[in-house]
Amino acid sequence: MDTKTEVVESLRSLHDLLKAINSTLDIDEVVGLILERTARLMRAQRVLILRLAPSNAELLVYRAYGFREGELRLRRFVGVRSFDHCIVHKGTVIHFAELLAEKDYEKAVAAVPPLATMFFAPLEIKGKAYGLLGVSGGQQDFSEIELEIFCALASQAALAIENANLYQRLKDTFHHTAAALAEAVNSRDPYTGGHVKRVRDYALRMATALGMSGQQRDALQLAAILHDIGKIGIDDAILRKGGDLTDDEQRSMRRHPVIGAHILAVADGMAEVVPGVRHHHEWFDGSGYPDGLAGEGIPLSARVIAIVDAFDALTTDRPYHTALSFPAALEELELEAGTHFDPALVRTFTMGMHPA
Repeated sequence: MDTKTEVVESLRSLHDLLKAINSTLDIDEVVGLILERTARLMRAQRVLILRLAPSNAELLVYRAYGFREGELRLRRFVGVRSFDHCIVHKGTVIHFAELLAEKDYEKAVAAVPPLATMFFAPLEIKGKAYGLLGVSGGQQDFSEIELEIFCALASQAALAIENANLYQRLKDTFHHTAAALAEAVNSRDPYTGGHVKRVRDYALRMATALGMSGQQRDALQLAAILHDIGKIGIDDAILRKGGDLTDDEQRSMRRHPVIGAHILAVADGMAEVVPGVRHHHEWFDGSGYPDGLAGEGIPLSARVIAIVDAFDALTTDRPYHTALSFPAALEELELEAGTHFDPALVRTFTMGMHPA
């Protein structure tokens, strides 16, 4: 391959890789793409991401690709030498022996032999190294252009990981804020302390059991957190009433899913959350509210929330009953399967609560 063709092919490969890793902000997807595409671009059997500890004296295994089970017997390497100076020499890669003091290197390679045949490029942002991206193979097997590409890839990988981590932190903060708001609304009802957290946790178990995508899982989690947010528009006298509600009070209470949906509909990015909030009181047989939806016409998130919301109500003390045991509550759900609840989802929930 002539130099011109090599440059074009290398740049095309790097462009495709960068487009892939910047197509998502899910941290697991970002890191998975970095590992997989780096292995392909560098024709490497193994790829390793090491993170520099805050002390700058340790390297920690962050993620690995291509290593056999049990091959990474060490996941923490001490005695780290500074490698910031390598950043200014673009195209100059780092060998593992340069990273550790001699005795620490010998110990590391004895435990993880493939490290001896790996080379690394710094994961750097604005001139500061946060870790290393490493691949297996001999440096002599790659052209200067390919090594330049590898160093550029490491820098872009660092930015992608940092952006994904920042997004995750912002998302976590938003979820915590939403949960605090929902708990504040629910605190008006003295019988629902901790309800939001429990419903969210049960919903996330279901998301895992159902193999939901990251986007579906996030929408379900937020809908579970905010499913009763519409109670902010319900009179305290109704929420705090200890006895049975009158017909008028029932009609007022049944407005809370619609109120919640209207509140969320005005917020950008909440379109996938609204159905779970609006429809979590629909019944599988069509006799629920507010819209009388039935079967799979009820959004999946709402069918899940209906089950986990009811389960938490059954297993906590309420004005109209004392708390049931988990097995007794699961039996109640099974009795209502096909009428109130989706029977397939009830089976999934029951199996999750009492795995075989």
